[in-house]
Amino acid sequence: PPGSSETLSVPIGVFKRWLAGKDADDFSADVEGVRAADPPGEDSEGVEGSNLANRRILRWRGAGTRREDVTSDPDSIRPGDVIVIPSTHPGPHDRLGDLPPEASDSPATLDVGDAAHLLARAKAILRLHPALVDAWPDAVAAKATARSLLSGLSQKYEDDPHEVAEVLHGLLTELSKAEALPDGWDWLPRAAKELRAEFPTLAALRRECRLVGDRCLILAGRRRVKELAHEAAVFSDEDDATASGISHRDGTPVPLRTHLPGVEDFARRHAAGCGLPDELAAAVARAGLLHDLGKADPRFQAMLRGGSPWVAGEILILAKSAGMPGTPTARERARAASGYPAGGRHELLSVRLAEAAPALLPEHDELRDLVLHLVASHHGHCRPFAPVVADDEPVSVEFTLGGHRMHWSGPTGLERLDSGVAERYWRLTRRYGWWGLAWLEALLRLADWRRSEWEEAHDAGE
Repeated sequence: PPGSSETLSVPIGVFKRWLAGKDADDFSADVEGVRAADPPGEDSEGVEGSNLANRRILRWRGAGTRREDVTSDPDSIRPGDVIVIPSTHPGPHDRLGDLPPEASDSPATLDVGDAAHLLARAKAILRLHPALVDAWPDAVAAKATARSLLSGLSQKYEDDPHEVAEVLHGLLTELSKAEALPDGWDWLPRAAKELRAEFPTLAALRRECRLVGDRCLILAGRRRVKELAHEAAVFSDEDDATASGISHRDGTPVPLRTHLPGVEDFARRHAAGCGLPDELAAAVARAGLLHDLGKADPRFQAMLRGGSPWVAGEILILAKSAGMPGTPTARERARAASGYPAGGRHELLSVRLAEAAPALLPEHDELRDLVLHLVASHHGHCRPFAPVVADDEPVSVEFTLGGHRMHWSGPTGLERLDSGVAERYWRLTRRYGWWGLAWLEALLRLADWRRSEWEEAHDAGE
C-alpha cells in the first residue's frame, strides 16, 4: 500500500491536465477557499487530450482496489483519490511533485516503497525485482545472489521451492550484514535482519514468500519493529476492518467502553501538553470519547468476528487473533456475511450517535462543530466531503455511555451536500486556519493510535 512518505497532494485540475497530456502547471492560489481561474481553454473538468494511452494510472482504493481502477481517463478522477503513477511516465516529477537535486530519473532509484513501508508501518518488506536489485548500492555484496535467485524464478520455485527458500535465507543473511551504505539505504539491512528473525526457518520462508510473474519475489513481515513502533500508525485507515485490528498483548479483545475513555485521556493530555486553552482541550478530549461510537453497529461487530452473527454482550474492538479475517478476500467475505455495507465507515455513524446525545456535546456552537468534525475526520475523511456509503438494509444502533443513551436508525446521509459536513469543515477552517485545524485533527488521531499501541502492549486488566 502507498505510504505517506511516498505521496503529496495535487490539485485535481492540475492532475487531470497532466493525465490528459496537457500543461500541468499549478494555477491554484494558496488562499483559503480561493482558486485562481484556469488559463484560457484549460478546464479542470472534462479534460481531453491525445496522450491518454501513454499515461495510465492506478486509483488506490485500499482493499477494494480492482483491475478496473487502472485508468487513463481524466474524468474518472475524483477529489480525494489516491493515485499511483508509474515512475516511467513522462513529466510527473517536475510537473506534479518535486524531487531532491540528487535524485536520479531511474525508475528503480525513485522507488522508495520498501523504505516507506518500514517507516510508515514499522513492518519490514523486501521486494526483489531485477530493476530494484540493480539500484542497490555497489557496497551491497548480495546483489549477485539476488540476481541469481531472480533468474528463471518461477521455474526454480516450481522445480524445488525448498531450494528457493534456502537461497532466500542466505540472501537475507548477506543483506543483514551490509555495511558502509550510502545515506538512505540503512533500511535494507534493517529490513533483512527483521525478516530473517521473523521467518527463521526454510518452511516459514517458503510459506510466506510471494512470486509475482517470473522475475519478482515479495517477502512481507507481519511483526512490528519495536524501535519504529512509535513512528508508525497502529492500523490502516483504508477500511473499517483494517482500522480496527487491535487487541491486548494476551489476545484479549479491547472493550469499546474501555477504549473510548482511554483515547479521551490521551487526547486531553496531548491538548494540554500543547498549551491549548482549557475549553479547547476539553473539546478535543470529548471527541476522543465519542470517536468510535459507530462501532456499536451490530453488523460491524459481526464483520470483525469473521462474519458470524453478533451476540449480546460487551461491544468490543476485535483483533485478528479474536476472529478478525487476515486477508482482503477473507475480510470481504466477512463483510458480506455480516451485512455491513461495502465501504462503510464507522466514524459517520459515530457522528450521528453523538448528535443523538446533545448533553455530551459542548454547548458553544463552535466547540460543538469542532467535536463533531474531529469525530468525522479521525480517519481522514470529511475534509470536506463524507464518503458515499450505500446502506440498503440499515439497522437500528443503540449505545449507552455515561448514562446517556444514543440511538440511530437508517443510513447516516452525511454524504449529502446538504448534510452540513462540508459547511462545518469550512467554518472551522476559517476559524483555526488550514494548518490549525489539521493540527487539532492530529491531536485526536495520534491519541487514538497511542492508546491502541498501549492496549497492544498490555494484557487485559493491567
